[in-house]
Amino acid sequence: MSKNPLRFFWDDWRRRLPYRRYLDLEDRPRRLAAQYFSLLTLVSGAIYLGWLGRLVFRLGGWQDILFLGAESLAYLLLACLAFDIWRLRFHRPEGLELGNRPAVDVFVTYCGEPYEIIETTLKAVRAIDYQPLAVHVLDDAGSPRLAALASSLDFHYHSRPLEGLDHRDFKSGNLNFGLSRSQGELVLVLDADQMPEPDILTRMVGFFRLPKVGYVQSKQAFYLPEGDPFYNRDEVFYEVVQLSNDQANAVISCGSGVMYRRRALEDMGGFATWNVIEDLTTSYELLSRGWKGIYFPYALSRGLAPSTLAGVYRQRYQWCLDTMRLFFWDNPLKKRGLSLNQRLHFLVIMFSYLVSGLVFPIFYLVPLLGYVTGCSYVHGQEIHYLVLRGAYLLANIFMFRFLFHRKDAFKQFKMLCGLFPVYASAIFTALFCPPGRKPSYRINNRHPFDEPSCWWFLLPQGLVILLHLTLPFLSLALGWASVKLIIFNALFSALIIYVLSDLVLAGSRRLEWLPAMDPRQVYGV
Repeated sequence: MSKNPLRFFWDDWRRRLPYRRYLDLEDRPRRLAAQYFSLLTLVSGAIYLGWLGRLVFRLGGWQDILFLGAESLAYLLLACLAFDIWRLRFHRPEGLELGNRPAVDVFVTYCGEPYEIIETTLKAVRAIDYQPLAVHVLDDAGSPRLAALASSLDFHYHSRPLEGLDHRDFKSGNLNFGLSRSQGELVLVLDADQMPEPDILTRMVGFFRLPKVGYVQSKQAFYLPEGDPFYNRDEVFYEVVQLSNDQANAVISCGSGVMYRRRALEDMGGFATWNVIEDLTTSYELLSRGWKGIYFPYALSRGLAPSTLAGVYRQRYQWCLDTMRLFFWDNPLKKRGLSLNQRLHFLVIMFSYLVSGLVFPIFYLVPLLGYVTGCSYVHGQEIHYLVLRGAYLLANIFMFRFLFHRKDAFKQFKMLCGLFPVYASAIFTALFCPPGRKPSYRINNRHPFDEPSCWWFLLPQGLVILLHLTLPFLSLALGWASVKLIIFNALFSALIIYVLSDLVLAGSRRLEWLPAMDPRQVYGV
């Protein structure tokens, strides 16, 4: 018997319980801690907001009301996280047994990326261990060199420009073009830079034995520089949020490394063309029609991630734009066919963009107004504020620690803070792009290695940092605010400078690559 009798009986009890889900029991301690600290966060946050609301409405200052609104929206996001993210669903690494072997079409999309990239990807596709298999190269650039490569590999080659068709609907139009020229029961989609593992199909196809599974998304992986300065690994999304989405049947398609059932796509008329990019909207529509999505949390392909600030801005802008167009014009709360749980899971992603683009700038602004006007709701209430807000913040830290266990959630938070001008721009663009007015689209990896970094992209963040560095001293010198208020606000200024400087430094540094992770060597560019 174990030296600890309680531990012995706990382990014995666990062994006797049936495994309803893979790793469900192993994850139970983290899940219970996440529930506890989520509840503590919501209670402490409600107490803080109640105190703040009474104080603000008694004073009536417009900047204080603005701050209360920002705090309330941030609390709403935390409430959605608390109810949505704590329960995760895991899958065994080998996937489900294959059973029969349905025919699979592999679609590799191309829009003019460097030839060496698509060549490396197609050679990796050639090594996929599965039959029956048909590979379709969908070339929207009309490259004779790519046509010759596809022919040499015995792949099917299709090109809208060479067939006299336009580039309507960008990638989704290209994929629908491929659907019309193929017939496999299942369709695996790969971007031009996504090199698959040989066992990608044998580990994913088995899930389609379940009749209502419409798509299976594998984990995304990328070749990244040391330190992953732009947080392209995004462990919070790929290793927590998507696992939580899986248990609620709200998995988001990421556009590559994803396999669809052709019958499911035909049920909705093909890949979704309403939004700029097809991935999120296609999965959104499939779920609303009763299909199920599976998230397979293992990397079965590896590709490129933006390595310049311009590339990061372009990618995150497009993600936010598509998400917020759904929020404004096809909101989950009004979407027919979705369960309440599914609605909440989609709203978490949407609220995170809203908070980053519209709420965080308010937090940056309010201390600056205090330096200039000398007015603040905290005047004479500093101790109360620090105690109540401190308790709320401490509970929030522990909540994130267990919700996003060992996933560097603070780095994700700093990226959300730093990208506020990108997300704000995308939010306002989405607001003025209703159905029938589709925004333009720019390919992200057409020049992945020689795109110059643009320092002026950092002007909004640099201006905020500069103001928080200078205004406290200017206010002190000119007597705009009391010394007590200046010192109090300086604590927030220091935090704001710290979180914003992460992206500023990442955008201005020279990237350093380990040889095994340098994409220029991997792709032979």
